[in-house]
Amino acid sequence: MKRKKILIASVTVLSLVLIVWAVILYQIFTAKSKSSFYGSSYDMKAPDFTLTNQDGEKVTLGDFKGKVVFMFFGYTHCPDICPVTLSTLNSVTNELGSDRDKVQVLFVTVDPERDTQAELKKYVTFFNKDFIGLTGTPEEIKNVSDSYHAFYMKEGTGSESGYLMGHTSSVYLINPEGRIVLRYPQSKMDPKEIAKDVERIL
Repeated sequence: MKRKKILIASVTVLSLVLIVWAVILYQIFTAKSKSSFYGSSYDMKAPDFTLTNQDGEKVTLGDFKGKVVFMFFGYTHCPDICPVTLSTLNSVTNELGSDRDKVQVLFVTVDPERDTQAELKKYVTFFNKDFIGLTGTPEEIKNVSDSYHAFYMKEGTGSESGYLMGHTSSVYLINPEGRIVLRYPQSKMDPKEIAKDVERIL
């Protein structure tokens, strides 16, 4: 009887040890899975919006449900960050091959005063014919940028175009379920690595 109690106690302790180890291993695996993305982790439901594309059509985020969406705030007179970023995103789509149809790049202007539909169309299609440029009234642009925790501000003169715009330079990745799950600062602009993130999400 005593041996039986000892055996039961031993089995119980062993079971508890195995359960604890299983939990620890699961947590380690989960942490590695989350951290193995190249982009910086982010978790927020992507706010919907209604803006106007370069062809004068109303566009909402919901129009792209089921796709991976890259969202970037910039402007067509941007001298450096914007063209480099859009070139990188074009390279990302090229890396994806046949999966490129499951990805949409949205370029939201923070300079609606100068970025007309015609200017946006000329600008975004220079980088990729499938990229979409979005504009709206100053109030609409502000509402969208605020909801995405993005900033922008006019920065006086300093260029041939009259003024520059300071703005958030990160790219947001929205998954097919409509959540912002990754963010790419300018220090993380390797198209091959970004494409790997997209393939994992798809």
